[in-house]
Amino acid sequence: MAKLEAEGISPERLKEIYTPIGLKLGSETPEEIALCILSEIVSVRRNGDAHTKRG
Repeated sequence: MAKLEAEGISPERLKEIYTPIGLKLGSETPEEIALCILSEIVSVRRNGDAHTKRG
């Protein structure tokens, strides 16, 4: 975050960053990790939030 701010990204914009991403499903393979990420994207998009949203 400090590097992005040093590059001129405002603190307000940095607050919009949503990380880490991916529902905690115990994934191991790249395909499972992709599924976790896409699942969280759909959850946030449909519900406005995900159950595992981090602060």
